[in-house]
Amino acid sequence: MHKPKAILFDAGGTLVTIHPELFGDIVEPILGERPSADRMFDAHYLAMDAVVANSQVVKEPGWWKWWLGAYLGFAGLSPSDEATEALSATRGMWQQPIPGVIDAVVAIKDAGYRVAVVSNADGHVSEDLEAAGYGGIFETIVDSTRVGVSKPNPAIFTVALDALELDAAETWYVGDSPLFDLAGAANAGIGEFVMVDPFGLYNYRPQVATVTELPALLAD
Repeated sequence: MHKPKAILFDAGGTLVTIHPELFGDIVEPILGERPSADRMFDAHYLAMDAVVANSQVVKEPGWWKWWLGAYLGFAGLSPSDEATEALSATRGMWQQPIPGVIDAVVAIKDAGYRVAVVSNADGHVSEDLEAAGYGGIFETIVDSTRVGVSKPNPAIFTVALDALELDAAETWYVGDSPLFDLAGAANAGIGEFVMVDPFGLYNYRPQVATVTELPALLAD
């Protein structure tokens, strides 16, 4: 693998997940319970994998509500149209940092790599990352809602690459979704894609359980 000049990161499932307290405050009045943080962490990846297994859903404009219903089920809650609607209307929930990842990204930056974010998000990814503790770390943050284009469309990567003044081949992309992240990186000609896969759901290399393993991968 050729070493990159910059590492581009996905946000949800790579740097952050849904904040348990913020999520619980929405669903508890509707469902009468809230899931544990551990169940919520697992649910993110299992629900994303469910999208891979049912990829036709992403062709529908309301596919995110389908994902939220799957997420509720994997989190140990009964899927509910009311809860799904309430969650889909809420912004600013992605504020739970994945353990150890802030330090790992800082270590990567300190090692001389430029770092940036390219995320399919709700218009609040910069604020969410700030709230999660990532403030001041990234050189640029690209939010699909703000730029009007989403992964796997390569144009969202072009926004970040233009800001960094780099070619795609000079960068790596790190994300957790085969449908959006891997496909988007491939479409954009990114030099290397690294899959975040804590449960070994995909047979892909290079692969890390969390971004905490990325500094060692870069050092190899």
